[in-house]
Amino acid sequence: MTKKSNNSILRQNICDTTLFNKTKREYGKFYFDHFLEQYKAAIQGIDYTSKWKHTVNSYYLAINTVLLAAIGLSLSREKLALPETAHGLILVIGIFISLVWWVNLRTYNNVLAAKFSILHCIEDHLPLSLYKTEWMLMKTIYGRPRRALVDGLVPVIFIVFYILILTFVK
Repeated sequence: MTKKSNNSILRQNICDTTLFNKTKREYGKFYFDHFLEQYKAAIQGIDYTSKWKHTVNSYYLAINTVLLAAIGLSLSREKLALPETAHGLILVIGIFISLVWWVNLRTYNNVLAAKFSILHCIEDHLPLSLYKTEWMLMKTIYGRPRRALVDGLVPVIFIVFYILILTFVK
């Protein structure tokens, strides 16, 4: 059995054992109303997490931009505005911040993947599975989704910039 099919089986087992803990009969007459409200809340949770991820990305991008601008301005002067050790320290800090950014992105992507899995489980019990169908179409047409891959490249590019500056700029 492949890892992909194992994950699908595990996902379904988790959905079956933890997500739906009451039947319509056990819950009562507001089952469908509350079901739809929780579905809407799940969608809002995905939207909120995605927006927060973009806000955090802007934060890391701003920090890296300031660090690179400080180094660039300092190096463009005839006399160094910062001591050489400060340049090295700023570059190391930039590498560290970019690594933290990369880990942070992976965490957000994992949280979003879990949230979408929950949404897909809920959709298994609704007349339409809009998000699940969208995900399946994306995987069928484009193969593995690339969004998470592209997200992770930005901090890596900053790390490469810092290493190049550390290596070649004296």
